[in-house]
Amino acid sequence: EKSLTYFIAEIGSNFDGDLDRAIKLIKLAKDVGADAAKFQHYTANSLVSDKGFSSLNLDSHQKDWEGTVYEIYDKASLNVAWTEVLAKECKKQGIDFMTSPYSFELLEKTIDFIPAIKVGSGDITFHQIIKKMSTFGKPILLATGASDIEEVKDSMNLIYKKIPTCIMQCNTNYEANENHLCNQNIKVIETYKKIWPEAQYGLSCHMKNNLGVLAAVSMGARVIEKHFTDDNNRNGPDHKFALNVEEFREMINSVRLLEKILGDGKKKIENNEKSTFFLQRRALVAKKDLEKGSIIK
Repeated sequence: EKSLTYFIAEIGSNFDGDLDRAIKLIKLAKDVGADAAKFQHYTANSLVSDKGFSSLNLDSHQKDWEGTVYEIYDKASLNVAWTEVLAKECKKQGIDFMTSPYSFELLEKTIDFIPAIKVGSGDITFHQIIKKMSTFGKPILLATGASDIEEVKDSMNLIYKKIPTCIMQCNTNYEANENHLCNQNIKVIETYKKIWPEAQYGLSCHMKNNLGVLAAVSMGARVIEKHFTDDNNRNGPDHKFALNVEEFREMINSVRLLEKILGDGKKKIENNEKSTFFLQRRALVAKKDLEKGSIIK
């Protein structure tokens, strides 16, 4: 609870299928002050049904993609053979390598390279893989977007007090529309603190605006995840709503100032008040000079 906020730069698919770009983004994540560079390990085959998605009348950010959902995920998927290279680059840069593995096979192939496991909101009801994740003894960060409290409880029952757990409020919408500020519901963190007082708390945020981040940190969140890119104008599913280099740096700088402002919660005369606090207080004052030790009658 007393540590500085931990920032995860979610690179996701923003490496655009290019290993060199992935390495570049890791370096930029370190440069802006992030504590971890995060990717997602999935394959289109293990994540979506091409036929199923093609039959849906989508009313989400995916409706604007240039290609089917299956095609976009297939292009955006990370080559699992790059895992060790990316992990070594993160170690070289002095930040953590993290990922969300979306299948049992990919979990096994990535577990030795990550200090903690991030469960994406879409897998909050995939209890089988959460149970498997809990067997490695590594901390789990559970995102809880697009779920109700009973679904969250079902997943937390699998991991809470069994392994270190960070439960993260999330709004699973990727349009970065300012009108959606009312849907962020940051106060859910207070609910989580009451139900799971021994957990850690975080926010996985998809808004360009950082008000939610500042509010979450004020409520005790110590893990913040935001999508990260070097160019919002690039083609790809995650670039538009991701924070760019300057925006990510500004977010971290703002939180560091907020942490200073929040302080330690102990009420005391602060250092910058010690020479002035008595000037504002009422006092008994002698009308004439008195020698030390004089008795006032």
